Amino acid sequence: MSIDKVSCDILNFLKEKQKSLSFDKLKEILNLDDSTLTRSILSLEKKGYIKTFEEKKTFYSLTDEGRSYVDKGLPERRIYEVATNLGGILPIEDITKYLDIPEKLVDAALGWLVRKSWGKILREDKTVRVDPSTKPSEGLDEKLLKRIFEEREVENKNLNDEEAKVVFELKRRGLIKEKTATLRNIQLTSEGLNYLEKLEKTGFKPKPEVSILTSELIISGRWREVEFKKYDVTAQPPITYPGKKHFFLEFIRQLKNILVSLGFEEADGPYVELEFWNFDALFQPQDHPAREVHDSYQVKNPRYGILKDKDLVRRVMKTHENGWITGSIGWRYRWSFDVARRLVMRSQTTAVSARFLFKRKKFPVKMFCVSRVFRPDVLDAKHAMEFYHCEGIVADENLNFKHLLGMLKKIVNALGIEKVEFKPGYFPFTEPSVEVFVYHPKIGWMESAGAGLFRPEVTLPLGIKCPVLAWGIGVDRLAMVKLGVDDIRELHTRRLDYLRVR
Repeated sequence: MSIDKVSCDILNFLKEKQKSLSFDKLKEILNLDDSTLTRSILSLEKKGYIKTFEEKKTFYSLTDEGRSYVDKGLPERRIYEVATNLGGILPIEDITKYLDIPEKLVDAALGWLVRKSWGKILREDKTVRVDPSTKPSEGLDEKLLKRIFEEREVENKNLNDEEAKVVFELKRRGLIKEKTATLRNIQLTSEGLNYLEKLEKTGFKPKPEVSILTSELIISGRWREVEFKKYDVTAQPPITYPGKKHFFLEFIRQLKNILVSLGFEEADGPYVELEFWNFDALFQPQDHPAREVHDSYQVKNPRYGILKDKDLVRRVMKTHENGWITGSIGWRYRWSFDVARRLVMRSQTTAVSARFLFKRKKFPVKMFCVSRVFRPDVLDAKHAMEFYHCEGIVADENLNFKHLLGMLKKIVNALGIEKVEFKPGYFPFTEPSVEVFVYHPKIGWMESAGAGLFRPEVTLPLGIKCPVLAWGIGVDRLAMVKLGVDDIRELHTRRLDYLRVR
């Protein structure tokens, strides 16, 4: 079997050194790149001329604290020297005064001083006493710190048993750190040695190996001086995974396209919302349990926002307090302006509908919003603290409850979800109201939407006098049914193995 020049150089070098060498060492000496060296090693190993094996090595280097002690000395050594200079007695509270030692390290340093028999701690007098007549010699720990500093790192196998014990203590003190490296070593086999001997007898000179026949090789005639790499046509090419959108984002895009095709226009609003638009404009009272239908995240800073339209605020206030001109008696409580201007993380995209209706005065109107909402909840297979809401409204004369049911069924069916059921429901801002359920093959029936006709207490303060159909769809739950996902958390996964098969 013939080999190329690079492979021949590898074999000759291994023969010359008569020992195994690491991949990195070979690459450095022969001045080869990773891919060239790897390709040659795999080829030689396949032919049996070399063998590769892995070797784990442990190295020790100094931490920042350890490096600082090489110059200044260990804390116990410095305490000993200062105490000696002061006549053998050093008050413990004066250690940080005389020495640049953090207070949290003082007790540990005193412990090492006593452990090394350099002195005593007189707790009753809160002093350290040392014997100035006996100056301790440089310890093995101090020598090791200097050695590691000079050599930058020391391999575990180059330490004797005593040094290994000291290294363990220095590691516990946080003065040195351990690093384990796996080295890939290459060794010449007897077959490889025999092959080299045959080459020497025949006088064979290997040619450089190339994998591509270029025009330059043909024109120059260098194609006669090179060895062309053989291709294995049976080898499987590497699997490539082209970039694509996250499957949940694709579902949201599909939902939006369906709504646009039905004649809806898209709108959106802020994530950080005034309680006025999130609750009050939707006739959810400030002092009533109905407000708890949508628990919310309160914003701490800034705490309050600005309500600009005073006439609208006045109409909403009167509607809450006494019903205004809506025909109801309201909630019968004293409405608070300060509560209404508090900021929350939007708990429902119905706030977008309220803002949209107040600004839009021309009808008919068909609007939708698909965006994030935020609610405190316990994370499980069907609930999350952040999820997507699909808000929708249709406003025009002569609309009724049947129109609402038909529209909801049409949207859900357009997604390929056939099993849809309706159940009477209650929401503070719609009457009549309905809950929409869809069937998941593994979980069963799941509530996926709340809908109804906006009450006059919502529409009249906004200046709307025609019927308004409204719904809020839990997009995540529809996606679970459509995509066959039985855990809502999987809709936001970043696991590549899962995303590649979606």
